[in-house]
Amino acid sequence: MAMPFGLPPPDPAIELFVASRGMTQGLSQSDGPQVIPRAYVRFGEVQVGAFWRNIDSPIANGIGVLFGRAAARQGRTQFDVVVLYRTRTGARRPTVLHAWEIDTTLRRSFGRVGVRLNVEYAPREFELGPSIFVEIGPTVRLAKNTILFANLGRRERTGAPDYTAVNAGISHAVGKSLVVDGRYYATDRSVLGPRYRGRLVFSARLSL
Repeated sequence: MAMPFGLPPPDPAIELFVASRGMTQGLSQSDGPQVIPRAYVRFGEVQVGAFWRNIDSPIANGIGVLFGRAAARQGRTQFDVVVLYRTRTGARRPTVLHAWEIDTTLRRSFGRVGVRLNVEYAPREFELGPSIFVEIGPTVRLAKNTILFANLGRRERTGAPDYTAVNAGISHAVGKSLVVDGRYYATDRSVLGPRYRGRLVFSARLSL
């Protein structure tokens, strides 16, 4: 059956991501492990799907996300754009429940060495104002399935503290379905509390 707009046939997939601590934009989101089930359908370089992640917050117990992703590649350069519609789940008090976000990522490889630039922008970060997070860093392929990386990020937002974040670590693919990752996170605003403090986080992503 021919697909509309010339898209290739759908390719459904399910992923399960588990981390010793939930992290987003350099900040801790959970006091313990975070589990993120994700389901999506791929049409060539286009994806649409949804996922949910648990958080520890006085406001809500999780965030559900609907997303659409488009990718383009030219030689050793890849560009991705993701549009996300986020909803707080299990709200414990009156609050803003919905927020949009646009993420763009540029990757460029130079043999075993690469560079990644990521920009995440929310025109309204739930009850806060605009928020932008910019992160850049190198990658080094140590072996076929092993990558060493480091990142420097900066987040500026209205209604909450700005901060600089760093993370560095290593990821390893075990076969075609499992990727394990270990990295250390830190920010320059650790005096603001546990969410901003340095920590070592281990994670695994299983594709089903």
